[in-house]
Amino acid sequence: MLRGYLTHLLWTIVGICLGYLVLHPYSMLVSAILHLNQSGAFHLRWQDLSAEALALPQPMMLPMAGAFAVLGGVIGLLTGTLIARTRRLYATELMHERRRIALDVTRSLVVTLSHYLLNANMIIGGKVRRCQRLTSDQDIRSSLAVIEEQGRKIDAVISALRRATDVKLTDYTADGTVSMVDITRELEQELAGVVDENNNR
Repeated sequence: MLRGYLTHLLWTIVGICLGYLVLHPYSMLVSAILHLNQSGAFHLRWQDLSAEALALPQPMMLPMAGAFAVLGGVIGLLTGTLIARTRRLYATELMHERRRIALDVTRSLVVTLSHYLLNANMIIGGKVRRCQRLTSDQDIRSSLAVIEEQGRKIDAVISALRRATDVKLTDYTADGTVSMVDITRELEQELAGVVDENNNR
């Protein structure tokens, strides 16, 4: 916000200076050249141009110089606005590009995790169910149920990462030096779906 304000102010000041020091003298120079010889015989004389240039700082020229300074200030303000807007658009585009790249990387990571973790999790789940059928010990069956539940959570995490359409980061450590992908909402939806599926069985 402050940077945008300073950009507008800087370009307005630059415009005022250019209006006063460039536009006004240039207009007076053009006027002098057009009216050098009222009779139609055009003679470009340095003395006439010098006289016009020396007349610029005089008090009677201040209203016209002020008008050109205002014109230059308006042009400078518009230029500053355009530059600030272009910078904001570039920053927004850069942020979207970074988020798109982060999402692509996340999706690639999810594919890798899906390949290895889900395959391993499927084998673990199969072995757990086999052990549940082979034992009647309630403590062992309770432990196997916990393992199976944690396996479902792993499946839910992978599915939540697959469903993520945006990369939202959250602090993993208290000091904020390490971040993690925030998939809380997607994970809650996946776990709710697992609970509904179990209830319908």
